[in-house]
Amino acid sequence: MPYAVNANESSKQKAVTKSQAKLELGVGAFATQLPQYLGSDQSDSYLVPLPYIYYLDDNIKIDRNQFNGKLFQNKQLYLDLSASGGIKVNSEDNNARTDMPDLDWVFELGPSVKYYFSGSPQQNSFFYAEFFTRKATATDFHSITNAGWRYGPSSTYQKAFSLADIDQGKGQFEFTTRININFSDDRYLNYYYGVPNQHSQLNRTAYNSNGGYAGSDISFGLTYRVDSWWFASFARYYNLSGAVFNESPLIKQNSNWSIGIGASWIFYAK
Repeated sequence: MPYAVNANESSKQKAVTKSQAKLELGVGAFATQLPQYLGSDQSDSYLVPLPYIYYLDDNIKIDRNQFNGKLFQNKQLYLDLSASGGIKVNSEDNNARTDMPDLDWVFELGPSVKYYFSGSPQQNSFFYAEFFTRKATATDFHSITNAGWRYGPSSTYQKAFSLADIDQGKGQFEFTTRININFSDDRYLNYYYGVPNQHSQLNRTAYNSNGGYAGSDISFGLTYRVDSWWFASFARYYNLSGAVFNESPLIKQNSNWSIGIGASWIFYAK
């Protein structure tokens, strides 16, 4: 959900040199509803502070979508870093996981190969296909657990535009859609969906998953930036049909939704 938009579209479409590095900072709030984990029939709502961070230079881009650190470029082909993560789940608050260990915060980081059919990472309108590989680490901030690997192909399309009948076209919209086809190794899937023998019950049989296909998802996002204000909304649909862990007793449904809306005030721009 997991931050930024530049108000001037034309300047966004130009290459940025190191001397033109751009930084914007802001603060706001974001309301969201998320499944406790994918496949759960329980969800939680959150109202959290929303840091607004936008940074752009020749090699690094940080915005609302992700962190991109360019490692290599050959024309439209890019090698960079990508990151993702998952929220903590208290098992006592989830009926399917009662008496099981909690799911800790999960942080993912790894390389990503992207091919841009149009645009570039330094622009706000683009279309690219990607193959990502990320190492997952779970932590309660007292200890660290190896949570396996995630990988797979995805594609992202983003379009920046203005509307003349809204603020006389002074504000800027960005529409983004992303499709992921997810795969994970057995360690990652068993972190979420495995049931060790010591935690099995009459209504929760022991289960161990193989690695493989882990479902797909599609997301839609719309942001609006005008003056020092930034507004955002998103929706993401997850489909777990055909996933290798579907026989886990922790899977209660084959689809989930995440939604959110937020706003930030930008107090620094340079």
